[in-house]
Amino acid sequence: MSDDSIEARAASEMRHRMANTFQLMSALGRMRSQRAGDPEARRQLLWMADAIGSLGALERHRTPEGVDFTAYIAEMAPVWRRRHAGRKAEVRVTAIPVLAPDTAASTLALIAQELVGNALAHGYPDDRPGLVEISLTQGADGRHDLTVTDDGQGFDPERARERFGLWFVRSLAAQVRGEFTLTSQPSCTAKLVFSL
Repeated sequence: MSDDSIEARAASEMRHRMANTFQLMSALGRMRSQRAGDPEARRQLLWMADAIGSLGALERHRTPEGVDFTAYIAEMAPVWRRRHAGRKAEVRVTAIPVLAPDTAASTLALIAQELVGNALAHGYPDDRPGLVEISLTQGADGRHDLTVTDDGQGFDPERARERFGLWFVRSLAAQVRGEFTLTSQPSCTAKLVFSL
């Protein structure tokens, strides 16, 4: 066996172990949330468990050239949908192939999770069917666009600024030199334009 194949195998095993560790931590967070008496504490523990699980899923898409972010989104879309099983909205992905460097992949994963989760949790309070679309494209300037659009009830942009999730996304956007915009008319479009 060549040195290159030995190294590749060792790296694959390491990714597998890391993904398993993340999934275990996520499961522990979910189990602990079930024992939390306070609804807000339960919600926060579930949020943390979901974030850890999403980061763990990145490990399955890591390559020597970077993280296959398109494959990650395709894998996670049905997972995000299942996490909001009470909602009848469908989640659809349209994405070009994108390899994200390790330094950006985790940040982009957390942003995508938060935007899709917000759309499902807040866009359809009346339990009506709907559609959440995740789009990953590249502009003529070479920058990428991650867009999450829903056909839900919309929101008041001023009140939305106070929410932790949107504050969190804006904070993370700066880490990938991104520009984040959010519009509602009445459906919602959240867009991150970023550089890799």
